[in-house]
Amino acid sequence: MSRTDIGSKAPRPSRRRGGRIRLKIEELDLVAAVICDSWLQVIEAKVGERSMQEGLLAAKEGAVRSISVEAGIISGPVQADAESSLAVSITLPVLDESDWAKLIEAMSCEAIWAAKLLENEVPNGLEDLFRGCGSPLIPCESDVSALVEKGGRRDGWRVAALAWIVAERFYRDPLGILAVRGMACDTLVERLGHHRALRTQGEAVAHPPVLLDPTVATGPPLAECLDTWWRPHGHLPDVPLEKHVSHALLRRLGPSTLDGQFPLAGLLATIYDEAASEAVRILDAPLTGADSDPI
Repeated sequence: MSRTDIGSKAPRPSRRRGGRIRLKIEELDLVAAVICDSWLQVIEAKVGERSMQEGLLAAKEGAVRSISVEAGIISGPVQADAESSLAVSITLPVLDESDWAKLIEAMSCEAIWAAKLLENEVPNGLEDLFRGCGSPLIPCESDVSALVEKGGRRDGWRVAALAWIVAERFYRDPLGILAVRGMACDTLVERLGHHRALRTQGEAVAHPPVLLDPTVATGPPLAECLDTWWRPHGHLPDVPLEKHVSHALLRRLGPSTLDGQFPLAGLLATIYDEAASEAVRILDAPLTGADSDPI
């Protein structure tokens, strides 16, 4: 679609620009990516489908000269052919402390949230969790505002161009949206760890405690089971298995600080697996005559 067809001021495809930000990720990849899809839908609801297509063309041709991403605001100059750049800004509401406290409380129930965030991975259901706590990760269209310096009604493509470049950033670093909403990922992980430690009275655990029946929890006198104290006495309640992260401790420790290419984390993971297998073998071994007789 040419500029004449759409009647916009978006840069022509033949315009060569140097030293600008050019969109490199394909449109279909951005639309299908986590975080990016919700972001682009909100911007399209704001400026319209036509402006989104014009902005896509402009972003590919380097209309966005630079970009600044801060808490609550994304901005940058956007230029059309034979015109000076106009400052464009997209403003999102920053979550307040009560909103973050509610989110951290919900995340601290399971170790998988902190483990995934520590690995710079987007946990499954992150957007659903934010939405369930009443604070959507990508706010709705009415809560997002866009402003073009000295712009007119036909400058929606400038907002879209900036939004496409932002989508590319979210494609490479989806957790960057957390900083835009007011809290960097590293800070969130740190607060999650602190909150989990407080919940467990100073001891961080991978899963919430399981409440046992008093008869099972008490068991026989210790003197009668010195050699078999690790074995369950009586019928244990059926407790649904919870999803857990493998090698959660290693993930929380982060990458090794030692220099070199030796995969230290992989070696420790193998050792943990071997120790766990040996523990299972010992626990599942049949009782011998000496083990079964109380002392």
